[in-house]
Amino acid sequence: MGVSEMNRTEDCVDADIVMKEPEVETATIPTYTMQALWDKKLSLKDFEVSGEDKPTLPYDVFEQDEVLPIIDLQALLGNDKDARYVNLARMLEAAKTWGFFKIRNHGVALETVKKVEQNVKKFFALPMEKKLQVKAVNFVFGYIGGSPVSWKNKWWLESLHMKVQEEAIRKMVALVWSDNPKFADEFMSALTRYYSSMRELSRLIVECLTEGLGLPPNTYTKLETPDAICNARVNHYPACPDPSKVFGIPSHTDPQMLSILYQDDVGGLQVLRNGKWIGIRPDDSTLVVNLGDTFMAITNGILHSAVHRVALNTTRSRYSTIYFYGVDNAAPLSVPPELITEDRPLLYRPFTVNEYRAILTEHQVPDDGIKFLRIQPGVTATARKKMFRR
Repeated sequence: MGVSEMNRTEDCVDADIVMKEPEVETATIPTYTMQALWDKKLSLKDFEVSGEDKPTLPYDVFEQDEVLPIIDLQALLGNDKDARYVNLARMLEAAKTWGFFKIRNHGVALETVKKVEQNVKKFFALPMEKKLQVKAVNFVFGYIGGSPVSWKNKWWLESLHMKVQEEAIRKMVALVWSDNPKFADEFMSALTRYYSSMRELSRLIVECLTEGLGLPPNTYTKLETPDAICNARVNHYPACPDPSKVFGIPSHTDPQMLSILYQDDVGGLQVLRNGKWIGIRPDDSTLVVNLGDTFMAITNGILHSAVHRVALNTTRSRYSTIYFYGVDNAAPLSVPPELITEDRPLLYRPFTVNEYRAILTEHQVPDDGIKFLRIQPGVTATARKKMFRR
């Protein structure tokens, strides 16, 4: 399929997925990198990175012992006050330093997550013309075959990015599997179970961290609305002929409140910790949690958004299933006054999630995007107070 064919749109499912061509500006429908590679419009060389950006750690190299903090969520819900205090303190410290941690005894059945992954694998196995029926517009919901080809650091992946909105998902699966309504129902049922479990788990983690900061637990979760950024994505990283020069996703931070990830047994997730890249060992008994830039900004930098990336290999595809939790996309967000002190003055200006996502896309999702929210040196105390009141 040629580039012109890839840019041709199909009937579609909702405002975030490609509709009829006259209704969508061509500039909002990028040709993605993996589409262009498979169509022989790009070559491996186009994906290569060099210098300090080059891959430095193979996908299957991990620390000898587990170094990422592991939190027992059951202890946070139990009656043992000492165990709850220990795990809450451990989670808060991990959020302040790593920005990453693992959770166990989280209450989400492994088969619930694996079923979503299994179903989306069937989507990835479809012919390209089927996948392009739900091609993402503006780099958001739908099928995304990598990064826009215009980006300097190109992504070696394809993904299905799904909104937590039942009607949008129902229309999407009905379109893709119009000839198999039984599977469409199965896809929808599995995804609904997954969304319900992950939303409650996300809210628990956010509220425990908020409590640890000395704020009312619902300070942030009460900002969640139907227009929130909650969504899920399954990523497929095909095997790569030369993983010494190419990333699945280069180093970056996530924009939302937090992400909860299940990775298959291949490996490849790497986290930057004190200037050192650390491979996160796959483990079916835990899920991986990482904080996003929104959580860092609205806690005045107390919590930490960690830089991470994905390394590739030559023999196996890797799959990861991620739930992204966030609050209202359009509401102005600002730091609670309790987190502004003489020792820690206001660091981040008010912003909306929509505004910040646009910034990240414009700057090709950098690993220091939060700097665009930071208050510039020299801003007066009076000006800071005005920002806070907005």
